[in-house]
Amino acid sequence: MMQQNWGRSVRLFAVSMLVTAGCAATAGAVGTPLAPPAVYPASTWQGKGTAVVRVLDRLDAHVEVLSVPVGGEAVHYKNLDILARRCLQRPPTRAPDAAAWLEIQDTHPGGAAFKGWMLAAEPGLGVLESSVYDVRMVQCAGDDVAPFLPPLPKPAAPPPLPEAAPVEGGAPPSPTPPGLVVPASPARPAAPDNANPFQPDPDGAY
Repeated sequence: MMQQNWGRSVRLFAVSMLVTAGCAATAGAVGTPLAPPAVYPASTWQGKGTAVVRVLDRLDAHVEVLSVPVGGEAVHYKNLDILARRCLQRPPTRAPDAAAWLEIQDTHPGGAAFKGWMLAAEPGLGVLESSVYDVRMVQCAGDDVAPFLPPLPKPAAPPPLPEAAPVEGGAPPSPTPPGLVVPASPARPAAPDNANPFQPDPDGAY
């Protein structure tokens, strides 16, 4: 039994040393540099034909989502007139965002008015100062209009890595960890010619 365990320990140690040597050879291999993914510049926007806004009536807590055509007639909701001049959205390779130039008028006497940009990701930058209505930019929709997306720039691949100098006489032998003595594997009797390769040896090892 001791000899059987000893033989298995020797084989496991040999396998671990081979795996370590293979990993070291893989880490030292020279790879081909890959080009970074193509992205649009940070200042790129795509024009769209419709601005989608969300209106909250604070008096009855009713929420309405409105589609406002860019450059078209004003959309009416209760006492609000909403006109969209432009709607821009981020290209696919950038973080999602949308911005619309809106003109909003509350037709109540002395009602609030707004004229400027509203951003979906930054609703606090453009606010309708109204005690009754809250208007938020949601997204752009519809057909593509100017400005159109330019061709996606093609990134250049980095220069190849320098090749590693060849090792004289092949790879150096893997060192034996300090304090560990590798015993010689005991000789095993030769298997007969008609031995079944799928059956274990008499000591239980394959």
